[in-house]
Amino acid sequence: MFFDKKGKLLIIKAMSKRAISYLFALIAAGASPLLAADSTATVTEAVNQVTHGSSQTADTAPAKPGTHLQDGEYLKTGVKSRAELLLPTQSVTRLGANTIFNYSAAGNEIDLQAGTILFSKPKDGQQMNIKTASVTAAVVGTTGFAQLHGHVFLFGLVEGHATFVIGGITYHITAGEILKFSPGSPPQIYDFNVPLFLKTSPLITKFHSHLPNQSYIEQEIAEYNDLVARGFIVPPAEPFFLTDFQGTVPTVPIPAYDSAGNAHDQFNLPPPPSPPQAGPSNQPPVN
Repeated sequence: MFFDKKGKLLIIKAMSKRAISYLFALIAAGASPLLAADSTATVTEAVNQVTHGSSQTADTAPAKPGTHLQDGEYLKTGVKSRAELLLPTQSVTRLGANTIFNYSAAGNEIDLQAGTILFSKPKDGQQMNIKTASVTAAVVGTTGFAQLHGHVFLFGLVEGHATFVIGGITYHITAGEILKFSPGSPPQIYDFNVPLFLKTSPLITKFHSHLPNQSYIEQEIAEYNDLVARGFIVPPAEPFFLTDFQGTVPTVPIPAYDSAGNAHDQFNLPPPPSPPQAGPSNQPPVN
């Protein structure tokens, strides 16, 4: 039995030796164990080269399942590597190869510096921000993916909705849509094949845990397949992928332009024809 600073009893049941050691370390440091646990992100899967460190120093260390990331620390994956994190909000974030990721518990904010992530946030009403140097996305209970290569940003939703602020302008996307943005060009929004992504993306197939929003994901699959059956969507026969830009495993399918997507992408449609100019040759005859 332990007591916190206010004298409240803490009951510890069936804790592992590692967890007990971690708890004693927190108490010795004068911290509240409950508050400290709530402010960390925990690595739940790590394959091949996965490291973590602080932006304040050059020191890095291997990240293994059970590793805790404090505010100000980052997680980095190497070639042919991947990782999964459980955030304090019970959100799950998966990292593809060659990804650099930073999470702030204080602001419930993900800072994607490079690479590809998949996220699934429970529908608890709390907002989580996903940002890069030029884009900020706000999500409230949704599952999707984000990819940053150089200055090109790609963001798609499997279920739920998200709001973006780009250059002071607000954009919205919903399930089955991707937003692509490159500085100097207007954002593009188009549809993608949700079931195909879920069947083929390593961000889904290469991990072992279940996503917290699985029931909503299954509902979106059913709705997509219903639209296909009714002829509103003609899905592609083959998956297409963007790689992680290092020639390793594929991560995110690029837009498979189905019938709905072609109509939805206003920036890829040709401009309407100009109206005919009035002139003597096309004036009606005068009676």
